[in-house]
Amino acid sequence: MNRRALVSNPQARQQGLTLIELMIALVIGLLIVAAVSMLFVGSSRSRQQVESTAEVSENGRYAIDVLSRELSQAGFYGSLVSPVAATTPIPSGTMTVAAAMCLTGTANLAAWQDSLTYYALGLGSAAGASVDANPSCVTTRKDGTDAIFIQRASTCAVGSVDCPAESTANSYLQVSECGSEYSATPIVLGQGGSGSSTFTLQTKKCDGTPAPKRQLVRRVYFISTANRLSYQDIPLSGALPDAVVLAENIEQLQIEYAFDTSTPADGTPDIFAAAPNPAPAPAPNTDWTQVVGVRIWLLSRSTDTSLNTKNAADFVLGSDTTVHIDANAAGNPKRRVYSTYISFVTPKARRES
Repeated sequence: MNRRALVSNPQARQQGLTLIELMIALVIGLLIVAAVSMLFVGSSRSRQQVESTAEVSENGRYAIDVLSRELSQAGFYGSLVSPVAATTPIPSGTMTVAAAMCLTGTANLAAWQDSLTYYALGLGSAAGASVDANPSCVTTRKDGTDAIFIQRASTCAVGSVDCPAESTANSYLQVSECGSEYSATPIVLGQGGSGSSTFTLQTKKCDGTPAPKRQLVRRVYFISTANRLSYQDIPLSGALPDAVVLAENIEQLQIEYAFDTSTPADGTPDIFAAAPNPAPAPAPNTDWTQVVGVRIWLLSRSTDTSLNTKNAADFVLGSDTTVHIDANAAGNPKRRVYSTYISFVTPKARRES
């Protein structure tokens, strides 16, 4: 191609970009990258906030659900219509709530049977009120949180499918289903493996057939120092198993107890209080045997911190407890309060009848 052809053809002369064109292209590219980056960061933060909200909701709802199922069984003793009346009040001069929770050993079997009317006992920790000390059998309870102890029989009888095998480490109760026998000896409590010499009660046939045996469950529900809703079983042997975690990221538990103080009893709550009121008349005299349910408050939290919750906040948990969360410069996790009422089905039914 000759020189005249190159001059007459402009496209032949454009073999690249000028420096100015290249700089303009780079600036435009950087602006696009910056905009996409900001969009990505904003989207990531929004997704994190949504995940934190979902986590708080999931933890709180699950904790409420599992605690409702667990506590509603308090006071279930098989076919027992009315537990043997206790001769030792709790608390008393010799038996505190914490001490009653942690009794173990075969020497205390009589005390266990005597205490079957106390199917629920509470430990309070409301700010500004008297704080109950941790029982010796629960060492990881978080300060400033409530705890509840319940007693009940296992929902499965020994020998049933999927029911744990009888163990000498546990106590078992047997309820008579034979009419005349029931009126004299409605229930026996003994160590696992004691055999027919201890568990002599009969079925409704009254023909010597042994009535079912059920393990006695003695359990404390509490919030651990690791912010976990947990429970601790208290077996007869005193060899405590590891605490069982029910739900993660639950940092507060407060409880009010529903007392049926009417005469005659009708199973309907008359008073809600954090503990029995032993005050003289005209204030009602209440005790733990009158509890027919509980009203609980849980404070759930997220695992990650949130940029939207830096300010201090007060969370109302019950009629006399407000939990204050101080501001945190690094950001606080999301928190939410969940509450429900749990009826003790069997004790309520006994009092209705």
